[in-house]
This record gives sequence, C-alpha cells and structure tokens, in this order.
Amino acid sequence: MPVSASKNSFGRFLDRLEALRGVAALWVIVSHSMIWLAMGEETALWSKPVFDVHGGQAVLARAVVGLFNGAAAVDIFFVLSGFVLARSLRNNPLTLGNYSRFVVRRVFRIFPAFWLSLAVVVLYLVFVFPGYAKLPGASVWFNWAYAEPFSAEQLWQNVRFHTASLNSNAWTLKIEMAASLVLPFMVWCIGRRGMARAWVTLGVAIAASVWVTGDWAWLTTYLYMFAAGAIISRQTERADFHLASSRWFLASCAALIVVPGFYWPTIHIWQADFPIVLGASGLISAIAASPKSSALRFLDSAWARFLGKISYSFYILGFITLYMVANWCLHSLPAGLLQRWPLPVMAVVCVVAVAFTTVFAAASFHWIEKPLTVLGRRLTQSRTLTIPAQLHPRVDS
Repeated sequence: MPVSASKNSFGRFLDRLEALRGVAALWVIVSHSMIWLAMGEETALWSKPVFDVHGGQAVLARAVVGLFNGAAAVDIFFVLSGFVLARSLRNNPLTLGNYSRFVVRRVFRIFPAFWLSLAVVVLYLVFVFPGYAKLPGASVWFNWAYAEPFSAEQLWQNVRFHTASLNSNAWTLKIEMAASLVLPFMVWCIGRRGMARAWVTLGVAIAASVWVTGDWAWLTTYLYMFAAGAIISRQTERADFHLASSRWFLASCAALIVVPGFYWPTIHIWQADFPIVLGASGLISAIAASPKSSALRFLDSAWARFLGKISYSFYILGFITLYMVANWCLHSLPAGLLQRWPLPVMAVVCVVAVAFTTVFAAASFHWIEKPLTVLGRRLTQSRTLTIPAQLHPRVDS
C-alpha cells in the first residue's frame, strides 16, 4: 500500500495536468493561425520541414508552427486521456454495468460541447458566410474549408462523426470516443500486478498503428497513445515509483515533443508521433510523480489554470472562430497588405482569435460542458462505479 505522502501526491486531483491540456489546446489555435495565408510560393507551410521553407516571414511562421505544433498537442491530448481515464477505471471491475456507465459518461462529456460547435458553424454558414471562393491569398489549408455547399445531409454526417467537414478539429473526437470504447479492455489487459501484460498491450497497440491499414487505420494509428497513458497511470500509482523531475529530464521530454515539429511536416506520421508520445508520457509522469516541482511552475499560473478548465470547449471552438476572423480579413483587408505582410497579419489574427475563443469557450464550459458532464455522472451513479473526487469532470476527456 502507498504511504500517506505518496497517496497525497498521486491520489489528489492534479491541477497541472489540466493546465497542460489547456496549453496544448492553445498550441492548436496558434499553429492554425500561422498557416491560413499563403506566403509567396509557400502555400502549405505545415507540409515541409523548417529547413525546406524559403523567405524570411515564411521561415519565421514555420518556426512558430514547429514550436506550437498542433499535431503534437493532439498526441498530448490522447496520452493524457489514457492516463486520466485509466485512473478512473482501474479500481472498478470490468463488468457490463460498469462499462455501460463509463461509456454513457463519455457521451455526456464529449458530445454536448461538440454539438454546440456545430450549431455555431451552421449559424455562421447560413447567416454570415460570404459564400465559398478559392481565395488567391489564402493557403491550401484554408481553401479546403467549406468548399462544399452546406446541407442537412452534411450536418448529419458531421453529427455522427462520419466526417469533420464542418469543424476540422472534430476528427480527434471520433478517436476519443472510439478509444473510450476500447480503453476499459486495455486497462484490464494491463492489469494491476507486474509489467509483462502492460508491455504486451502496448506492443500490440504499436504494431497495430504500424501495420493496420484501410478502414480501421483512423483508430489504430492513435490507439497506442491511449495505451501509453494507461501504463504510466498504473506506474505512477505505485508506492515505489520514483521519477527524476530534474530540469534535465523535463528538458529532454520537451525536446522530444518540440523537435519533430521542425524536422518533419506537422502532420501525424509515425516518425514524428513516436518521439512526441514518448516525451508526453515522460512529462505527464513527472507531473504526476512530482506535482509540486518548481520546474513546471508556469502550469500553476492563473491563465494556465483557467485555460485548462475551458480547454475542451476552447479546442473544439478554436477552428471556427479563427476561420471567421481570417475569412473577414481575406474579404476586407487590401490584398497588397496580406501579400506583403502576411506574418504580422496572422499574428494579429491569432491574438484576436484566441481572445474570442476564450470568451466563447468560457460560456460553453459554464453553460453546456460542465452541467452536462455533471448530469452524465448523476445519471450513472452507482456504488460499483465510483470515480474519485480528485478526477473532476473537466479533466475527464
């Protein structure tokens, strides 16, 4: 049994993990903010390593995209979800009742804020959208969005995760929900004693990510990230678990997360994802093992804690907010300004988009996300399925 000091460290709600998720959500909108304008001949900055990009402003923009790598942020989300959800599952037997209640809670956690984001998109497309046009000053990424006329069928396809054409960030929610269906079985496979089953589970998940193609690749590509989170969750609960939270160790984890964004295109390829997942696993383990480490003090700041609380709504509303601001600029600002000073324009749009997204996300969190999450918990209350109080609903995603 863990000693009391360890129990206090591992058993309490980890505010810094919530703040980490908020920082990752911010990365996504910052990276998207740097790729919506074409920069000379560079129409798809994210598709090239930083050393293959030419032009002063383009190089700087690509460096920002590498530092605030949206793909890396998504990997952190997935590892963190595996970590937190495994903690909520580990002390409960794998029964049909417990499994059903867990899935219901995930539905109440994921869908309401997502459906709100779709409602915002529909209102924008119906009442504000100036009409699709392939704008010459926009990047390839920006011109992909909303190329198809809006229809009820398109909305239905998005509501059931068949496509993410109305909110490009929503592709990750399909994976979150599918992984939630599999995770209880992964936690059972990992077990509570010994590590052999844990490594076998992770090995199978990694093999599936590399070898499985076709209809299931959209899930198997990322499933090992949830398995990694579940394994480190198990390890950090051990009384004899020790992890050096030195600045060197944390710097190494940060390098594993950041460097791939400069060396490879900022898309999900296994060469980039593997080191990012390793770095994210180490970082999350360090936070869990040493929740008061001074090296990560920035996660205790008021802005990080607030962003952590609203991180899910912030993430899911970020794309449409940025698109609305950027589309207004493309239709309102002089073409010469956009062509000559794309980086300053995108920087200003980034600040504006972050500000508006924060306001919208705070409203979504307080009026939609939090109440519906609590409702899901109340509807599934049972003596045999208890999620510890420290795992506040706002982190359970």
